[in-house]
Amino acid sequence: MKEKLQTLTIAGSIALIISSCGGGGNSISEVKLIPVLSGKEYQYIDREGKIIINPQFREASVFREGLGLVRTSGDESKWGFIDEAGQYKINAQYKEATIFSDGLAWVVSENGAPEAINTKGEIQFNLPETEKVKVFKEGLAAFSTINEDGEEKWGFVDKKGTIVINAQFTETSNFNNKMCAVSNNDGKWGFIDKEGKILINHQFDFADDFINGKCVVNSGGKSGVIDEEGKYIINPQFKSITIDGDMFFVNQDGKFGWCDKEGKILINPQFSHAFPFLGNKITAVQSGKSYGYIDMEGKIVINPQFDIAMPFNGKLALVTSSNKIGFIDKEGKYIINPQYDNISKDYIVYKSTGKSIYESIKTDFFNISAIISRINFESPEGLSFNSKISDVLDKFKKSQQDFSKYGREHLVISSEKITNDATLDFYILDNPWVGNYYNYTFNKELNLTSALINNCLSINILSA
Repeated sequence: MKEKLQTLTIAGSIALIISSCGGGGNSISEVKLIPVLSGKEYQYIDREGKIIINPQFREASVFREGLGLVRTSGDESKWGFIDEAGQYKINAQYKEATIFSDGLAWVVSENGAPEAINTKGEIQFNLPETEKVKVFKEGLAAFSTINEDGEEKWGFVDKKGTIVINAQFTETSNFNNKMCAVSNNDGKWGFIDKEGKILINHQFDFADDFINGKCVVNSGGKSGVIDEEGKYIINPQFKSITIDGDMFFVNQDGKFGWCDKEGKILINPQFSHAFPFLGNKITAVQSGKSYGYIDMEGKIVINPQFDIAMPFNGKLALVTSSNKIGFIDKEGKYIINPQYDNISKDYIVYKSTGKSIYESIKTDFFNISAIISRINFESPEGLSFNSKISDVLDKFKKSQQDFSKYGREHLVISSEKITNDATLDFYILDNPWVGNYYNYTFNKELNLTSALINNCLSINILSA
């Protein structure tokens, strides 16, 4: 049962990746050290199957910029960075971390805010007011904050930590080709330049990154491709599209195939699962219940025989057989026999899209300053000893029906988001109704002096 679940984990990751919109594009670099699971811990092997770094990690990434992001396997596991010899270049000391990109990585320590470090582990700057951050691309990194209305908004910082585009977008992608997809308050996507100027108006339901002057977008539940002016190269007509060199990898009615830049089908959508070529001359497809490989004309060159198969990594391709992972050559012969229990999801994502599962992190910093700035302890919500119930009604747009006749606890602000760590509840703890069961009178002139003295105004900061 355990082995079956491990195989299903790989299959689930693959299904998620290939059903997503966009990604792909340029050929993807060969991975020299492959993170595979042996038992309960990850190790790194070379392309001949030799163990280069012993099993010891709970999680392990593909190497980028000479460093691998790994997580220790202890009870209080931490993240750190190793070199290709398996030696820690940056000690495992972080609660969260991203891969390196543009020479920087984001890290978060216990109860800390995101910090940008260089490849020596030296802190370049931190962002204490930030909720989330994404890796640097083309010199800029997306960050999010919580605004006064409790909404999460995204902006961009440069490699010195200077905010160059204010937090104003509901979502963002990453900069590529000097452009970045961003979403507005209506959930529509457009594109900005590195100064935040709108280059393509917000009009799409979703937009990916530009690759060589082309970008996958979604409109009306269908995917198409636009140029840098926002004009359609391929009209929205497919369930999903991936830019695949000079071709386009498409999902049409749940089947995968390829089309050209005019949208003309080159390889009929006929495969239940498949991968883009990504610079290779052959790629993995599912035919029936098994995976094999086709060439760029759609001809089968390695017969379907594997439980799962992935794109080639140089001269090797990952396949699974009998619930174990191995690697074959371009003739379908095993170079590394099926023997591993799993492979890093980061490897799957990288070899499928060129991206990483470790591209963003969330702060662990409890932002007390944001809470204090939101709450005026001397005059909570602008109320004072001289305020009356009528002031509460006007300020919070309440009526007497919002106050129960039978209780002293009246909620006037409910779960207002201050940060990702805290929400605000605001109560009036007094009863402005006077009388008995047969005859109640609402006293809106009730003065809050006694209420305040008796702690009848209550602010609760709740864990989000």
